[in-house]
Amino acid sequence: MHLYFREVGNGNRTIMILHGLYGASDNWMTIASSLSENFRVILPDQRNHGRSPHHENHTYEALSGDIHELIQSMGLQKVMLIGHSMGGKTAMRLAMEYPELIDHLVVIDIAPKDYGAFANYAEITNKHDLIIDAMLSVDPSKWANRTEIDNELKKSLPNKGLRQFLMKNIRRSSAGQYQWQLNLEALRLNLPEIMDGFSNLKPEQTLSRPQIPVLFIKGELSPYIMDEDSLVISRFFPKAQTVTIPAAGHWLHAEQPELLIKTLLYFLD
Repeated sequence: MHLYFREVGNGNRTIMILHGLYGASDNWMTIASSLSENFRVILPDQRNHGRSPHHENHTYEALSGDIHELIQSMGLQKVMLIGHSMGGKTAMRLAMEYPELIDHLVVIDIAPKDYGAFANYAEITNKHDLIIDAMLSVDPSKWANRTEIDNELKKSLPNKGLRQFLMKNIRRSSAGQYQWQLNLEALRLNLPEIMDGFSNLKPEQTLSRPQIPVLFIKGELSPYIMDEDSLVISRFFPKAQTVTIPAAGHWLHAEQPELLIKTLLYFLD
């Protein structure tokens, strides 16, 4: 699949940043702009997100395949791969399947485990089925402006911050009507895979246990990576390091961008 992507910087080394569920490449432009002083930074929209094509298949095998195709089509020998949340799982799968293409791997606030039964403390990061169903229940084309759409979405999703994030996915069609850019039907259908993607891999399927530098970054206030997850992380990435960004939740690139940038630069340099 030919993905839409943004590109900034012109360094000799290339970073590729993969956004998370409901996200898009522009969510990471602030981080990319800071990194572009020293690196070439590529930011794809993953399938069913942003300006990239839609497809009914939304497995991590397909997602990592898309990124592999992009790397190959751009003629890149190696990339430093950064992935957040769903993008982190995509990055991990790609690194396990094609370790020869990865120079450094950074996984942000996600572990290689099943989050299907994940009990979270915050409305923003749990019950994705309810979030997607809420978006499916709102047809943006029926409303004249974003305020009306927000008021309709508010009936199911009272958290303002969550709604503001989700509504970044609303754009005008060629006919001038509002529409969701996300392929909500495909995301809903593939949600069990999105939440998991690793539990079906057996030890002998963890490929060559890539001996590349791997860093997991977690938000101090986020429950996505717990202390006990060190076991499952070491199963796939035995030499991985883990660091914590203080006073940050799941969206640490928005909550603590300066600390995240410093952490990335220290690891990637």
